[in-house]
Amino acid sequence: MSQDLKTRLGGVLVLIVGAVIGWFFILGPLHEAQAGAPTVRYSLKAMVLVPACLVFGLAFVVGGDKLAYRDAERKRLTPLGWVLVAIFAAAAALCYWWFKQQFAALGYAG
Repeated sequence: MSQDLKTRLGGVLVLIVGAVIGWFFILGPLHEAQAGAPTVRYSLKAMVLVPACLVFGLAFVVGGDKLAYRDAERKRLTPLGWVLVAIFAAAAALCYWWFKQQFAALGYAG
């Protein structure tokens, strides 16, 4: 199996992990709130992990082994790496905002 294929399959695995985390720790609590549960517990860590998994997993699936997101010699991100980090940060902020809006609309303070 080529290194490029391994990188792309790793990206698929990261996407699956992100989907599972999102299902159990974001959508699960939201469904509980929609069902009228008196208290709902959720994890803010999921608001960071899910966007990170989606952005970087998708990048690895699309870019494969040729994705130049870091400079290994200098141990720094490349401009593409910084773009991915910016997209991830914006997605995490949007995810958090959306989640809080959904909970507020359902009457949960938080």
